[in-house]
Amino acid sequence: MITGVTSPYQLPFDVVLKESFGYRETLVNARSIQALPYSAAARRYPLGVKVLQRRDYIPAGLAFEAKMATEQREDMRRWQVQFDEAIGQPEPPWQDQLRQGGQAPPRDAEDAQAYNHRGVALAKQGEYQGALAEFSRAIRRDPTYADAFYNRALVCLAIGNLGSAASDFGKVVEIRPDFVEAHIRRARLHAAMNEHDQAISSLTKVVEIDPRCVKAYFQRSLVYYTKGEYSRAWDDVREVRSLDVQVPFGFVEALRAASGGD
Repeated sequence: MITGVTSPYQLPFDVVLKESFGYRETLVNARSIQALPYSAAARRYPLGVKVLQRRDYIPAGLAFEAKMATEQREDMRRWQVQFDEAIGQPEPPWQDQLRQGGQAPPRDAEDAQAYNHRGVALAKQGEYQGALAEFSRAIRRDPTYADAFYNRALVCLAIGNLGSAASDFGKVVEIRPDFVEAHIRRARLHAAMNEHDQAISSLTKVVEIDPRCVKAYFQRSLVYYTKGEYSRAWDDVREVRSLDVQVPFGFVEALRAASGGD
């Protein structure tokens, strides 16, 4: 039985044959499903989503699913920008986040820092393959050079090589476990690849390092929301508020609609 719809017979419910046996999702509340992010709805109510699509109460097909996923990513990006602006930390261009360890080039041209310095210069000029080669040379010279791994990860991210970027961010936090920004960037990358548990793990590490890091609490709330774990998303929203920071109104409203309230 589907509730929360108007059937073709103008009834406030609809009845359809199930595609599987058992009691699972015998009663389907269309409004509850429609209030969820699509990815969360598909995981939480797989039969319900299918039957609503089959009866044309919501659109069906890969194109629709891709559209919903794109809209969700755009929402996340907008809320993140709004939050960063609220805390006075707007995201700078990625090239400005490259780490070169001093303005003057090192005297030894074969030194790891020299390779890294040249890589930064090339990346800022848009010579990405050359920059990657220089960062790799720096890493071969010094396998514990966290800044070179971090810079290479930023370039890989910029050119869409997400797997390599995730690997390099992983090396950064392995070498420097207290490198908060690397944990946060790694978490964002995992979230973008729908690897929610890994993203949550990285952000949890950040709040262990810095219990007042509002960026980590907010980003973790976004991941919990996407995953459909709304009570945990609310917990992190409360943590942000307890630190006297406002959470974007649009996100609070979406979370309230999905979870049924605060």
